[in-house]
Amino acid sequence: MKDISYNFGAIRDSIAKLSSMELMKENKSETLDNFLKETESSPNLKKQQLIYKNIQSCKPFAKERLAERFINQNLSMFKNSNWQDMLKENMSIRKEFLGNPDISHVEAREDGKLFEAINTLIESVTNPAFSDFVNESTSYDMVVEHLTREVIEEEKSSEVDDAPAVKDAWKFITKIAVNNFNERYEHLNESEKEVLNVLISNNSNKVEYLGDIIKENVDIINTLLENEEIDKTNQDILIEFKGKLDKMDKVSNIDDSILECIDLKQTLKELN
Repeated sequence: MKDISYNFGAIRDSIAKLSSMELMKENKSETLDNFLKETESSPNLKKQQLIYKNIQSCKPFAKERLAERFINQNLSMFKNSNWQDMLKENMSIRKEFLGNPDISHVEAREDGKLFEAINTLIESVTNPAFSDFVNESTSYDMVVEHLTREVIEEEKSSEVDDAPAVKDAWKFITKIAVNNFNERYEHLNESEKEVLNVLISNNSNKVEYLGDIIKENVDIINTLLENEEIDKTNQDILIEFKGKLDKMDKVSNIDDSILECIDLKQTLKELN
């Protein structure tokens, strides 16, 4: 039986390869544009995009302990995710953009084994029925090995491991944490940093952030509705968005609510 891969990294690389051929022919890629839109609008795809990008592009760590902390931090994004839902979305985008899985071939341009390892780790924290602990251990070791690959001198992280004894220790630790985050995730754009920073924070911070971004979106919608030139169709859409926002803080999956609000905020800014 043919081994069909549904790991997001391999799917993403295969779509990128297809898109590059389109770009060479037409100087644009409808496939890439549509894939990016779907990734941005789906919490499951967005989280996967972040973890694959983070692990693949992250500068090497000098110590295994720091690499392990980084892995655990990234996996914490998935604590409210469901493996079957995620797998279903991966299967859907694979079929949508790459065709019949029995015919089309999916593989990563590089780092194929690394991507399978990341996929295994995601499954291990999102699938209650997961039991392949040997594969999980092997995958974890492979990701740690990638993150601690030989460090070129000028690439060494400036991440501070142990804070010295200072009078204002809390302020110092907070500053270091911010600096470490910015350095470790410098390969992300500002929007991706915002998303990741929220997703890996504690629940009380998430609740506070969700409340703030709901209010921000409602304020933007109210401003748009005050525009006398707005047509009836867009007015109805905005009112519908506002109704959904009023119920957003009561949704059980706070991560999905946050990602939907961030996506809506970007859409509203383009209308504003």
